[in-house]
Amino acid sequence: MKRRIHPKPDTRGAEGLADENASLREALRAAEHAAALHRGIEERFELAITSTGDGIFDWDMVTDLLYLSQSAQLLHGLQAGPSIRPRSDWQSLFKVHPDDALTPAKLVIDQLADRLSVYEREWRVLHDDGAYHWLRMRGRTVRDPAGRPIRLVGSICDIDPQKRAETALLKAQRLEVTGTMASGIAHDFNNILAAILGYGEMALRDAEAGSRLRHGIESILVAGERGRALVDRILVFSRSGVGERVPVHFEGVVQEVLELLAATLPADIHIESCLNAGCAAVMGDSTQLHQVVMNLGTNAIHAMAEGGTLRIALEVVDIAAPRITTTGRLNPGEYVALQVTDSGSGIAADKFHRIFDAFFTTRDDGVGTGLGLALVHGVIAEFGGSVHVESKIGAGSTFTVYLPRSGDAAPAAAVEAPASIVGCHEQILVVDDEPALMRLMVDSLSELGYVPVGFSSSIEALAAFRAYPHRFDAVITDERMPAMSGSMLIRELRSIRPAVPILLLSGYLGGNISHEAVAAGADELRKKPLSVRDLASVLARLLGPRPEASRR
Repeated sequence: MKRRIHPKPDTRGAEGLADENASLREALRAAEHAAALHRGIEERFELAITSTGDGIFDWDMVTDLLYLSQSAQLLHGLQAGPSIRPRSDWQSLFKVHPDDALTPAKLVIDQLADRLSVYEREWRVLHDDGAYHWLRMRGRTVRDPAGRPIRLVGSICDIDPQKRAETALLKAQRLEVTGTMASGIAHDFNNILAAILGYGEMALRDAEAGSRLRHGIESILVAGERGRALVDRILVFSRSGVGERVPVHFEGVVQEVLELLAATLPADIHIESCLNAGCAAVMGDSTQLHQVVMNLGTNAIHAMAEGGTLRIALEVVDIAAPRITTTGRLNPGEYVALQVTDSGSGIAADKFHRIFDAFFTTRDDGVGTGLGLALVHGVIAEFGGSVHVESKIGAGSTFTVYLPRSGDAAPAAAVEAPASIVGCHEQILVVDDEPALMRLMVDSLSELGYVPVGFSSSIEALAAFRAYPHRFDAVITDERMPAMSGSMLIRELRSIRPAVPILLLSGYLGGNISHEAVAAGADELRKKPLSVRDLASVLARLLGPRPEASRR
């Protein structure tokens, strides 16, 4: 027999039920208010974090779910989406640099084993622009009463600009050290080239046209000129070749390079240009800026082995806020921007960070010197500018050079070739500690109609000048010499005869050499090797039309 259960009668009455319902409604309102307050706190926290550019993460180790804020997702190069996923799903979405792939696992193990009080790591993730961006993650472990880890919570910040600046500083330091060594080597190499080219020019004048001898000498001169161009690139890379800066009409320089490139361009490559800088000037050296544009154009052509389009654009841009570039930082201001774009193969990500290193090249072994982009970096940095590079595999590369604008400058006038100039038996004092170069200068001056007197010792040359101060119409001296440098010699000569014309030659004119030479009293400064034509032109300008009484 089943037992019947009778419900207990409700003895609260109407008033009791009303009070209970009111309490329930109050509790619901309190819960809704608390939820709204919690949502508001979360929103404000998210906004505060987003305003700093940082992101946050929260890994629940019990469920293995990982929360990534939307800003954290963007920092990882992802499109903003659901914030909570299994940690393995997030890891499959991240494109981590191969060198950084194993680091996080070890740090997490150390953190969980309580060997690290704070979780911190730096790593690189690949973005859609094809470049790796540096991130820094910092967090702490939350443990239960038994000491077991249950959560890992922290922040993610973008440290890519800082890393780029550090890299640029290290490159600049490496360039400075390597440049100091390179400038010394280039000086000695210049002396050797001066003798080769000088005697080669003299031998060529005596060789019969069309003869095998003439062909051999011409080949020697071609090789010597290539050597001289290489020395110039080394000196510019080392920043030893940077002389006096003047306002340069940059668009004129770019137009000259375009004409040279067009003359030697492969048939399957064509050039598109858009030059809109007008008369805008940059402070620098036209020869070195010419080398910068030529190197960028040549590199772009080499990147298009199967043909393509070379685009060169020039414009004036106004940068309103500080900007981080590949080689450094740009401050606000007006810049002349040169953009060189190719449709070639692009630069591999593992080589991108080394493209401005000296002697590094992406070409095949034995092809290229690896100095082209190092030269570009050295010159542009010296002139207060910066270079930014964007590249994607299979889609080509774009190099953008920013140089501070320095007012306007008129286009350079065409320079006419000087006519052959012959001396009138003026006596020239020649001083060079390299006997071969001293004899070469003596022979060259003799052919130009001068009467040279050569010394390989600056001390002996000074004694001769002191004994016969009015015998010499001009002085030609090297700078780097033992016992007494060219600048020191010039000071002594000026103390004896202040008005004597003096030409100073040197393998390089960088550093303080130019300033010291001018302060000492040099009338003209020229870099060795100096061609006979240039030598004749400089001497004609130094001696000039002078009254006969001022001669010997």
